[in-house]
Amino acid sequence: MQLQEPEQWQQSGQEWKASQEDSEYRAGYAENAQYAGGFESEQQQKIYPQEERWLNGTAFSIFAIILSSIGFFLAVAGIVGSSIVLEYVDGQQAILAGGVIALVSSILGVLVCIGIFVIAVVTLALRVRSVRRRMRVKF
Repeated sequence: MQLQEPEQWQQSGQEWKASQEDSEYRAGYAENAQYAGGFESEQQQKIYPQEERWLNGTAFSIFAIILSSIGFFLAVAGIVGSSIVLEYVDGQQAILAGGVIALVSSILGVLVCIGIFVIAVVTLALRVRSVRRRMRVKF
């Protein structure tokens, strides 16, 4: 055992007290971590907040591309169907009006689907470009 000066006794006591407080904090942290459940995922979300948002935006863009493609082909089928109806109208006003309304709405549907498709593709491309730029800077 080493002999210590009185100032060193006091310093040793402070170090012991600090280490005891630290161990109590760690014990409390371990207990709270069991009850917190998702604490690690919360910490990871604080560190990498963009990753989950990026995945959601990517999934939304892909979903929009798929649905707009399906809508486009259905609208084209509507144009073909309404043109067939208008070809065989034979002077009936109700069928003529229905065929014209179907044709106009199908054309508008095609335009809307094209707009959604273009916006989704551009958004997806910009998102991928920004991620690649961020990855290049990171490494």
